[in-house]
Order: sequence, then C-alpha cells, then structure tokens
Amino acid sequence: MGKHLTRFVTALLAAALCFGCAVTAAGAAEIKETLRVGLFYGSTALPGANLENSVGSGYRFGWYDDDLTFHQLGSSSETQISVVKTQNVTLSGGNYVDSTGSVTVGCFHLQLPTAYATFEEAQAAASTVSNGFPAWIEGTYYVRVGAYTTKEEALSAQTALGLSTAAVAGTSGYAVTVVVTKTGKPIFQFDGGQGYSLGIRPGLDDSVKTVTWFKGYRYYGGFQYRRSGGDLTVINIVDLEDYIKGVLPYEMNNAWPLEALKAQAVCARSYAATISNSHAGSGFDVCNNTHCQMYQGLNLANDLTDRAVEETAGEFVRYNGVPVVTYYSASDGGATEDVRNIWNSTVDLPHLKGVIDPYEADLADSISQYNWTVTVTKADAAAKLRSKGYNCGSIVDVYVAELSETGNPKTITFVDSNGKNWSFGPETLRIWFSLRSNRFTIGGGTASYYVNGTSDTLASVSGAYAVSGDGTVSAITGTPYVATASGTDRLGTSSSAVSGSTITFTGSGYGHNVGMSQQGARAMALRGMDYIDILTFYFTGITVG
Repeated sequence: MGKHLTRFVTALLAAALCFGCAVTAAGAAEIKETLRVGLFYGSTALPGANLENSVGSGYRFGWYDDDLTFHQLGSSSETQISVVKTQNVTLSGGNYVDSTGSVTVGCFHLQLPTAYATFEEAQAAASTVSNGFPAWIEGTYYVRVGAYTTKEEALSAQTALGLSTAAVAGTSGYAVTVVVTKTGKPIFQFDGGQGYSLGIRPGLDDSVKTVTWFKGYRYYGGFQYRRSGGDLTVINIVDLEDYIKGVLPYEMNNAWPLEALKAQAVCARSYAATISNSHAGSGFDVCNNTHCQMYQGLNLANDLTDRAVEETAGEFVRYNGVPVVTYYSASDGGATEDVRNIWNSTVDLPHLKGVIDPYEADLADSISQYNWTVTVTKADAAAKLRSKGYNCGSIVDVYVAELSETGNPKTITFVDSNGKNWSFGPETLRIWFSLRSNRFTIGGGTASYYVNGTSDTLASVSGAYAVSGDGTVSAITGTPYVATASGTDRLGTSSSAVSGSTITFTGSGYGHNVGMSQQGARAMALRGMDYIDILTFYFTGITVG
C-alpha cells in the first residue's frame, strides 16, 4: 500500500500521547512516504468542505489508488471550491450545512443522454447548456444540469430549458459534488460507487508546491473525500516530511531551541511510522489529534521548525536497526518510567525504560504547575471503584505498595472497611482522578522498606548497611535495589497513607512519563546538548539514523 521505503518496523498501536492507553504489539509494517491523515471523520464528518488556494491556483479532480497515485479526471481554474455530499445542503456562515442558508445545492439534476470519453468533451458539451457541468458516474462522463431540491423542481426546469431528452437523475450514497463556494454552482460531480472516492490535488500542475486553506488551517498535499451514505470523511494526502512539519509546532513550542525541536521531529516521525495503521478501518493512516499526534498544518510552522524537520529528514529512532515507537510527554517530573509499568504491557520494550532525569529541574521554576496536588474524598474514590465493577465498601486506606526503579509509584493499593484490597497501576489512577502525571506520592503515611525478606521494616535506608557478595559492608545510599531470581528490582515499600476523609496525591510533571520529556529535551538543549544526546538519553540502547 502506498509509496514506501523498503524498510520495516515493529508497529505498536497506541491511543494517546497525552491520554495514555494500552500498548499492543502488532506485525511489521512498511514506513510510508505518503500518509493519509484523517481531518474530519466519524462524529466530526462534514456535509461540505471548503478549499481555497493559498499557494498555487486551481484544482485537479480525480481519485487516488491504493498506492496513493493520483488519477486525474478533470480540473477547474476556480480558486475557492467546496465539496458537498449529494443531498440538499445550504451555505450558511461560509460553510455548507444541513440547515437553512443563503445558497442551496440540491440533489436532483437533469442528465443529458450522451456519454463522453473525456472530461474535455463533457465540459465542452456542458458549456452549451445553462447551469451544465461534467459528471463522472462510475467510469463514464455525462453532462448534468442544475442542482434542484426536489424532483418536481427538476421537471419544471426541464420544461423551461427545453431539454426534452434529459432525464431526472439522483446519485448514490457515495457521490459528491464540487461547487464554487460562494455561488453554489456545480462544476463537477463524482460518483465512483463503493470502489472510488473523490481526490483533489490543488494546482493545475506540479510546477509549484501548493498550500491550501481548509477550515482555517493551511496544508500541503492533496485531499480525499470518502462517503458512504452520510457526511464526508475528509483526508489530507501528504508526504511524511510535510506531515512532520505540520506536527512539530503543535507538539512543541516553535520558539524552543533547535536541538530540542530536532529531537521532537525525530520522535514524531518515528511515532508516525510505527502507528500508521491505527485508523485503517476508517480509510486513513493517522488522525490529526492527540489520539495519534496533533497535526494542524502550517499555521504555527516557522523557519526554525522547518529547519528542524529538514535537518533530520528521514531519520528514525532505531533499536537493533529497526525503527521503534517513540512516546513522549510534556514533562516527567524528575524521572520517566518503563512502558510496562504504565500500560501493563505484556511486551517488554527495551528502549522504553525509565530513567532518572536530572535536567528538567533546570526549568522547574518556570514550568506552570510543575509541582501539583490533587485531593479526592474517600467517598468519591469508593464510588469510582464501584463504577468500575469493584464491590467496594468504605475506603479506609490507600498506599503506595511498590515503587519502580526510578522512584515512581508502580502499584497503589486501596483497602476498604471489609478488609478487601485492590491494587492498580499509576496510569489507572491518573485517568480516574485527573492527576497531572504518573510521578506522585500519596500523603499522610510513612514509607517503609522490607528487611531480609521478613516482616521487619525500616522507615528509611538512612544509616542502614548492606553486605555484598564478597563480604564488604557499606552504607546504603541513593535508591536501594535488590537482586532477585528474575533480575534487579527496587526494594519493595509499603505506605499507610491516609487518615481522615480525603486522599491527597502530590506529584510533579505532566503526562504519562513514558519516553522523551519535552521539557527535559528543552533543558538539555539549553545546556548545549544536541538532539542525538537527547534521544539516546530518553530511549535506552537506541541509535538515530
């Protein structure tokens, strides 16, 4: 499918960058040079979609095949056009809608009997009839006349125009009409049935790289309009590098240091490559919001963001030579986290390991709400558990039962008045209670460390000593770890956290804590580090190339 590089990736389907999700392994997928980006679809599908030339002039009409090769059927020199579904729609407030408006485009037409082999022949014939226009109906060109709201109106026009050989024609649920935006005058109609959807390439040729206004944003590339009985799914057909230019300034501040922007560009490119089948069922590769990545065209792009994309063109984060998924979030609060501890992944992804981050602290004082507190009542917490299907009584205690190697909560346990307990990962609580990050503590209790595998505990490792395998005795400093049969893990902790009627979460950072911290990348760039330094710090064991 599509133009592609002969390189393969292990794809991971992911729901969100800001709103975390389960991570699932998928099969190998090709890195696509051209992407189909869903702009409006599902509940946001449109009755009509307006285009206006920004760079370049006019439009070509046709369809995209499975390789995203464009097949031209016709063209127009109009600079402001709209694609509307073939039902009665009206122009209101500059957009075509289902309600009342100033200009109406109806769904009944008069079709002349002659079939034509080319668009030029049909257009020439249409020019001899008032309100005539060429139509491509499942592989054949015809001339159609007018856009009437009822069959009776069409029959009346047939008599008035003296078109006795014409027949009243409707369209299928797959059809769309291209009209001049302000007048509603049809200039082309496309009905490819179930197999073909209208494609539009801005510009009458490829002599300039076009930019097109759509819904207040400027986009590179072409457009596709998919319809199956209802409103229009609008898709931007765009080269991968141009797509990254439309992602970068919406995922990172466009005035940040160049090396941070370059790190973000490589992250965005790698992420796009590894999730590019996440909307295949809807007819496109990726969407334009945080479910995939924010993509809103070129409005916020500038010379700096374009330079970051161009200077890293074609570069991906790779593990063992293979491009891999690259999560990122706004800030990690001092440490990132293993992906398996956040989304309970059964797949241990070696490049997505937690790291303690010494760099974000440089900017902590300037980051809004870097340190945060969220308080919920025990009653609300119990209600939340019950709403999720847990037979929970009154909450009597909540504590961090286990910390990760980077000091983030790994397991949080709730205890009710019946002595039952339930344990959850931090991401579950982040979503349930709208916490700002997965780096937090639960106030009111005292942490303790297990000693020698017994029930004995220490409130602190300060002043504690460990005996090494060779008999050396040394004081425990920093983060304590223990070697187990399955590997190295942080010493287990338990914390009786809450008394009274509330639960207080105190944390730092913003986001899911997996992969690259954007604020950390900024801090590293301000210290003089380059984008390779940034990426190899946040993603374990990777190369960039």
